[in-house]
Amino acid sequence: MTEQPVQQKPFEEGIEKLIARLRRAELPEHVFNIYRQDAPELDARGGAAKRRENLRRYLRALSAPKYVFVGIAPGYRGARFTGVPFSDEHRLCITGSCYDRTGRRENAYREATAGVVMDMLGTRTDVVCWNIVPWHPHQPGKLLSNAEPDAETIGYGLEVLEFLFNRLYADTKVVTVGQLPAGVLEGFKVQGKPLDIVANLRHPAHGGANEFRDQVSGLLGTTSEPDADD
Repeated sequence: MTEQPVQQKPFEEGIEKLIARLRRAELPEHVFNIYRQDAPELDARGGAAKRRENLRRYLRALSAPKYVFVGIAPGYRGARFTGVPFSDEHRLCITGSCYDRTGRRENAYREATAGVVMDMLGTRTDVVCWNIVPWHPHQPGKLLSNAEPDAETIGYGLEVLEFLFNRLYADTKVVTVGQLPAGVLEGFKVQGKPLDIVANLRHPAHGGANEFRDQVSGLLGTTSEPDADD
């Protein structure tokens, strides 16, 4: 008797389709597809596959959040190497965790913004993080750099964002992190319905860490000690 394939639940199926979209995206030369590409000089073998798995595990653990924190794009010291928005290897890929490092260098990458966000959110399951551009925009010829995404790349990201809300997080409230995502999402609709944007937070970078902490504390009722990277 032939075994029947295991049927995926709708949420898990949505995650797989989301990751497939991220992986197959054809992007401009100055945008690194962290879910398909490996840079031999920077990434360990199978780095992209590990980043896909990291993201899969992250999303599976957050099936019913109340809020989606939306940033603009991964940073080269953060989600570029973890595949998980607003995280870095130093804090996410610790010994005993289910997340793998993907960078080749001996020391784990650490990012100040990721530290502030992760310290504030901790192990909460009512917040999921995302970026409008889920891939890594960089300066031409400089993979270890950040760049503001252009309109074309933002357009690709919004297609994925629409899928994220439509298939995974239809009933969540949106919290933008930084002025750029707030501007991009103004008037953005999913199936003809505007997003429920409940707060626009100061980005933790460039001196905004304390204001960000205060705003998150007011929204979620959580506190955190300042991180040494600030």
